[in-house]
Amino acid sequence: MAKSPTPVRKARRKLIWLLVIIGLLAGGNAASVAFSNGSWSPKLALDLEGGTQIILAPQLDGASSGPTSEQLAQAVSIIRQRVDASGVSEAEITTQGGSNIVVSLPGEPDAATMQRLQSSAKLEL
Repeated sequence: MAKSPTPVRKARRKLIWLLVIIGLLAGGNAASVAFSNGSWSPKLALDLEGGTQIILAPQLDGASSGPTSEQLAQAVSIIRQRVDASGVSEAEITTQGGSNIVVSLPGEPDAATMQRLQSSAKLEL
């Protein structure tokens, strides 16, 4: 007949399993940092890291009045797609005063991202 484990033995066994699980998690984290693009420090968002604010003023060809709210909404959508495609996370894109588009990017954006934001989209047939 087998003896039932004592409370100390049960606690020791649970502690060993807990340490094994913690070791596996730490090893997995270390492997992701060593073998991929990972980092030990977390990425900070726009509110904590600070960043760059770009104010874009749309220019319409041959129009004397300013852009309509529909045109601004479409421009915001296009700019959001460009920012998302460049891999920038936590970007805020809004309209200001019914005539400007404000793009807030975390950190310091590279030259390619700035050029992508400021370029106009034209299709000529």
